[in-house]
Amino acid sequence: MRTKQLNTVKRSVTISCDNISAKQWSVLLIELNLVKESWKPYAGLNIETPGFEKTIRWGKKKHDDKPGDQPED
Repeated sequence: MRTKQLNTVKRSVTISCDNISAKQWSVLLIELNLVKESWKPYAGLNIETPGFEKTIRWGKKKHDDKPGDQPED
């Protein structure tokens, strides 16, 4: 039986934003993380930006969470 060999070329995308508010930036990061999570079965996506993990924790926080609570991944 022959197995299909996957093309493992690394590809990258750069997104630059001018004139974007901090709130718009955080919402963009949260939306990109949703794309990353939905693509997990097909590709390992990596998002690199300062404060990414902190922004995602804030975005996953529920209204009634206490300050010390950590959302589960």
